[in-house]
Amino acid sequence: MKAKKKSKPEAIFTSKANVLKYLQKKIMRSKIEKIYDFTTTEWNKQENEILELISKKFNSQKVIVRSSAKGEDSLKKSQAGIYESILNIPSNSKAKVRSAISSVIRDYAQKGNKDPSNQILIQTQTQNIVKSGVIFTRTENIGAPYYIINYEEGTSTIGVTSGQIGNTLKIFRKTSNKDLPQEWRLLLQATNEIESLLGMDSLDIEFAITGEDKIIIFQVRPLTSTKKITIKNLDTKIEKIISKNKRKFLKLKKPIHVPGNFTIFSDMTDWNPAEIIGNNPNVFDYSLYDFLIMKKVWHEGRRKIGYQNINPYNLMVKFGNKPYVDVRKSFNSLIPEKISNNLKSKLMNFYLEKLTKNPYLHDKVEFEILFSCYDFLLDNRLNKLLKYGFSKNEIKKIKSSLTDFTNEIIDSFPIIFNHCEDSIQKMSQKRSAIKSHLLSTKGNYFELLNAAENLLMDCKKFGTEPFSSMARIAFIGSLLLKSLVRHHKINSNFYNAFMNSITTPLSEFQGDFEDYCNNRLSKKEFLDKYGHLRPGTYDIMASRYDRNGVFLDNIKFVKPKHSQLKPNYKELISEILNKCPLNFHNVDFFSFVRDTLKQREELKFEFTHNLSDAIELIVKAGQKLKFSKDEMVYLDIQTILTSYKKLKEPTLKLLWRKKIELQKKEKQINDYLVLPPIIFSKNDFEVIRYYVSKPNYITSETIRAELVILKNLTKKIPNLENKIILIENADPGFDWIFTKNSAGLITKYGGVASHMAIRCAELGLPAAIGCGDVLYDKLIKSSKVLLDCKNEQIIILEHEKADEYIEERKILKSLGYIK
Repeated sequence: MKAKKKSKPEAIFTSKANVLKYLQKKIMRSKIEKIYDFTTTEWNKQENEILELISKKFNSQKVIVRSSAKGEDSLKKSQAGIYESILNIPSNSKAKVRSAISSVIRDYAQKGNKDPSNQILIQTQTQNIVKSGVIFTRTENIGAPYYIINYEEGTSTIGVTSGQIGNTLKIFRKTSNKDLPQEWRLLLQATNEIESLLGMDSLDIEFAITGEDKIIIFQVRPLTSTKKITIKNLDTKIEKIISKNKRKFLKLKKPIHVPGNFTIFSDMTDWNPAEIIGNNPNVFDYSLYDFLIMKKVWHEGRRKIGYQNINPYNLMVKFGNKPYVDVRKSFNSLIPEKISNNLKSKLMNFYLEKLTKNPYLHDKVEFEILFSCYDFLLDNRLNKLLKYGFSKNEIKKIKSSLTDFTNEIIDSFPIIFNHCEDSIQKMSQKRSAIKSHLLSTKGNYFELLNAAENLLMDCKKFGTEPFSSMARIAFIGSLLLKSLVRHHKINSNFYNAFMNSITTPLSEFQGDFEDYCNNRLSKKEFLDKYGHLRPGTYDIMASRYDRNGVFLDNIKFVKPKHSQLKPNYKELISEILNKCPLNFHNVDFFSFVRDTLKQREELKFEFTHNLSDAIELIVKAGQKLKFSKDEMVYLDIQTILTSYKKLKEPTLKLLWRKKIELQKKEKQINDYLVLPPIIFSKNDFEVIRYYVSKPNYITSETIRAELVILKNLTKKIPNLENKIILIENADPGFDWIFTKNSAGLITKYGGVASHMAIRCAELGLPAAIGCGDVLYDKLIKSSKVLLDCKNEQIIILEHEKADEYIEERKILKSLGYIK
C-alpha cells in the first residue's frame, strides 16, 4: 500500500478555516476547538438555517465569530489581525450571533474585500485560559533558529491579535525540552507536530494554554516576512556558537581577585554598551569603544576620585556580536576604596543576590541596588541590609565611609572641574596641531593612520579619562537631586524646572544654528564647530554633519524655554543640607549638580571631536590601501594600530584582508544569534527571557502623536515635526533631532542620567528613555501612541481596536481576572 502523499502547502493555506480543518483531525498534542464555517454567499442565501445549525452544533456554549477571508493565511501574505473577531457570543442567542456575523462581513466590505467566497468561522469559545499568545517558529525577517513566544497571562485572547502582548520568550530550536517548564515543553511539542504535518518550519501559530495545561490552537499561518536563509547548516552553526558562549560564560563566571563568587552580564548596567554602540555593533565600532573607554579608562577615572582599584580593568565582554558589561567588575568599581575588605565582600554578595532576584533593575542599579555614595534616602536604604545579615555597626560604618567619600568629592570638585577645563583646552589645541601637521605631509596611509592614532591617544588622556571621573561625579549629583524628589523634599515640577535650567552644548548648538539660519554665522563656521558630530559616535558607517546635509534640512527651530527655580525651594534645600552630614558650605548644591552635568556634556562633545576626526582619517587611509568603508567595519582598531607601523604595505594589506574576511564571516553568522539583555546562567543562551523595563520619563506632559521610527539615516530624513520619535539608542550625534520640532522621544536603551535624558530635560521635551526590548518590539509595529509622562505609561493607539482592547482590560481588571 502506497503512503498517502502530503498535501502541498499552497493547497492547505487557502484560508484560516481551511488550515484549521486540515489539522484538526491530525493533531495529537494539541486541540483545535469545534469548527463550523460558511461563505458570505451561503450566509446571504441561508441565514436562518445557518443560525439554527450553530445553535444545535454548539449546544448553548459560548462561541467566537472569526474572520476567514480567502488568502488571509496564504503563503504570500498573512494579513494577521486585519479583520474582526468577536468573542463570547452565546450560541443559543440568534440575535447576538447574527449581529456578530454581520459585523465580520461588514468589516470585510469596509476593508475592500467583497469576495463572495470569504468564510465566516465559528468556534467554541475556549474556557479557563491561563496564557495565550503567538509562537513564531523562526525569528521574523531573518529566520534565525528560535521559537519566539509572545504571550499574555489571563483570560483574554484579544492581546494575541491587537499587538498588546506584554511578555516574550525566545527558545533555541535545538534546546532540550526537558529543561523547560511544562507549559512551554507541551507548547513546543505541539508546535513540532504541526511543523511535521505541514512540512514547514517557518510558521506563525496562535495558541492558548488552559488551566489543565492543554494546548489550544487558534490559527496557523506561514511566516511570510522571513527572508530566505543563505547560510548553509545555519542551525548547526548557531548551536556551536551557543556552546562556545556557554564555555566562555562559565570561565568568566569563576571567582577572581575581587569580591563576588560569580558574575552577571548586562547590556545596560553602568556604561550601557547597548545604548552607546547598539545591540549589534560592527567589529570596528565595538573595538573602538573598548579601546577608548572599556578596557581601562572607565576604571582609571573612578579610581582617581576614590573608588577601589580592581585590576585588571576590562569591563566589556562580547557574546556573539552583542556587548555586555561584567556586572561583578562594575559593582566592585563603585565601592569606595576606604570601605573594609570584609564589608566589600558582604556588599557584593548583597548586590549580586538582589539583581538576581530583580533582573528588571539591571538598568537602574545605581538607584535601586548599589550604595555608591551618600544620598538623602541612604538611612532608609541601608536599614534594609539588616535583613541580609548586616549588623547595625556594619551599616553605621558603611554610611560613614559613603559620607566621607562624598564629602571628599564635593571638597575636591573645584580642582577636578579645573582639571577637566584644562583637558578640554589641551585636547583642542593638540587636535589642531595634529591636523595642521598632517596638512604639511604627503598624506599617505601611514601619515593618516599616525595622525589618527595620536588623536585617539589624546582622546583617552584628555577626553575619556577625565570624562570617566566627571560622569561619575555627575551621577552623584543626579542621585542626590533624585533622592530629594523621592524623599518628597522637592516635587517633580521643581526637578523638571531645574533640569530645564541647565545649559549644555545643545543650547549652544541651537543658538549657533539660529545664528546660521539668520546669516549671523557662516555655514563653514557652524560646521567647523559641529561638523564632527555623527549619529553613532563610534560608528564608522555613520555620516558626519559636514559630510551629509540631511541632518540640517527642514529645520523647525524651537528655542528651549528655561524655567526659573522657586526661591522657597532653595531655602528648603538649605535646611535639609544643614541637617545632613554633607559639606556643601563652600560649594553651592545646585551649582554642583548643574556644573557636573554641564562639564560631563562638554567633555563628551570635545572628545567626540577627536574620535570623529580619527575615524575619518582611518577611512581615508583604508581607501588609499584599496579598502572600502563597507570593508573597514570588519576591522578592529587594535589590528589597525598595531600593524601599520610594523608591516610594509603589501603585507599590511594581506593581513587586513584576512582579518576582514574572517571577522565578516563570523559577524554574519552571529547576526542570527539571539541573546538576552542580561545573562545569569549558561541556560540563558538557549532560553532567552526579557524583563519589562520601566522607562525614565522626562517632564510631566501627556502627548498623543504619530510615531516615526528612525533607522537608516544615510538617506532622506522623515518629517519629524509634531511626531514622537522612536529610536534604539542615541548619543551627541543625534542632537540634530532637536532642530525638527518633534513632539516627543522614546528610546529603547538609556538611563536617567543618559545623554538623551539630559537633552530632553534641558529642552522640556516629553520623553521615555530606556523602554526596553519588550515595549520597543511592540512600538516598532505601531504608528500612533500616547506618551503619558505624568502617569508614566505609553499606550499604543495604532490599532482600530485599541480603545476596545483598553476597555476590555479595564473590565477584566475590575472583575479580578487580570492584575
